[in-house]
Amino acid sequence: MNESSKAGAAQQGARPELTVPRPEESAPADEMAMARGWLTHLREGAIFKLEDLDDDQLRWKPAPDANSLGVVVVHLGYAERLWFRAIFAGEEMDMSWRTRMFELPDGWSTDDVIAFYRAETAAADRILDAADSFDLASSGPFRPTTLRWVVFHLIEEIARHLGHMDITRELLDGATGR
Repeated sequence: MNESSKAGAAQQGARPELTVPRPEESAPADEMAMARGWLTHLREGAIFKLEDLDDDQLRWKPAPDANSLGVVVVHLGYAERLWFRAIFAGEEMDMSWRTRMFELPDGWSTDDVIAFYRAETAAADRILDAADSFDLASSGPFRPTTLRWVVFHLIEEIARHLGHMDITRELLDGATGR
């Protein structure tokens, strides 16, 4: 479906085609399944925004103080590490990476950014796989919270940054969609 067909379908009340599937609207799902479905949708949306970028585009910023698409996805990977592994699960680790949460390492390609993000989300998913309730309390020394708060915060965090990514990608090369 081309862009004008999509616009026409949207004007007629039809749902626009999604490149990144989201949880089925009419399918019953418990809170954990629904939240994980939205996490997956949003994570895949971030990766979709990196599709077909070369190294210069990965680093392009719409303004001097703005973040590039690559920086945003690196930040999202570190955010998952921070909230799921360090804060919630209390995993012991060298925390020096926190000073680089908004840096794209020199020489990283789009594939490197995606591999980093997928590794961080897989580590977060292992923590979710082991949880039987959103009511579990955090075991990290940083702050008291619950798995529910962490999951919904990450949904909010990823969604907010996807909005930034939508605008940046459209300014960069006109690509739209999700």
